[in-house]
Amino acid sequence: MSRAKSLLMELGAACQRSCGIMMGDNVAASARASCILGSIASSSGSPWRTWSLQHAHTMWSNPTFLSGQLLRLFSTQQPPQLGSGTRPSPPNYFVSLGNLRDNPGATRQRIRVGRGDAGRRNKYAGRGMKGQKSRGGPHMLFDGGQLGLLKFPVMRQRPSYEVLYYQLGLSRVLEFVQLGLLDPTRTISMKELYDSGCVTRNVKYGVMLYGKARLTFPLDIQVTACASETKGCVEAAGGRITRVYYTMEGLSAILHPQKYTSRRLPLPLPAAGWHPKYDKNFDAIGQIPPVLLQNVLALTPAPSSTTARSTAAGGTAGAVKA
Repeated sequence: MSRAKSLLMELGAACQRSCGIMMGDNVAASARASCILGSIASSSGSPWRTWSLQHAHTMWSNPTFLSGQLLRLFSTQQPPQLGSGTRPSPPNYFVSLGNLRDNPGATRQRIRVGRGDAGRRNKYAGRGMKGQKSRGGPHMLFDGGQLGLLKFPVMRQRPSYEVLYYQLGLSRVLEFVQLGLLDPTRTISMKELYDSGCVTRNVKYGVMLYGKARLTFPLDIQVTACASETKGCVEAAGGRITRVYYTMEGLSAILHPQKYTSRRLPLPLPAAGWHPKYDKNFDAIGQIPPVLLQNVLALTPAPSSTTARSTAAGGTAGAVKA
């Protein structure tokens, strides 16, 4: 007998032995399953209470145990009612991700109102015919016609002037000087900054200068406030920054003098002083430019003839007395 033939015969004998072992295990498993089924069927109580850890281990460790007879048994048996109905009863089916749902009675379908004459609450849907409540009702903060939340004191904090200033960078000023829109040989005030377009919107409280730039020529700038590093940068180039104080009316007259000259009104006077709380925040009080004062004086009416005549008469009388 050749070597190959002997190897094939040994392999066939090994396969027969393994098949016999597997058949013996299946017979033993079916015997154990029939034993468990018999104990469950012969028990006086429900099969849910007669389980044990051993039976559960046997059932899940042997796939042949989950036969059609066991599935029919558990589908026909009803789960026990625990307590007096206060706790939900366990489901009478194998729970998996495909059949998850609430317990019976856990949810209730809402009443759909206004769904025709055959509905439970049809037509007006229980709201009546007219009135505020039939049209949606008042808003959630309605408090019976009172002021609502406004009846309680509301604390409002006004931001400081430093926050309300127009923020202007020193590099932008330098750019406008290089373009020829600002004259570095003259004092650059907030009026020049506004007219040249360096300040792009109306200034209500003042202009604050900030930032750094490499200056090769001196600048004389008048603003309301400036940062310490900006002041040091300008002074290092031989320039000067003056922090001037204006009231809102005075600053409006400086930036928009036509509001007064077009109506033949005098320009407001500069502020007499600033509040003590603003000490060390300003260097000087902003003055009205002389050019604007000349325009206002040119628009003021001349003295009347009666006044001039009385003045002349007074002068003559004084000369006679002398």
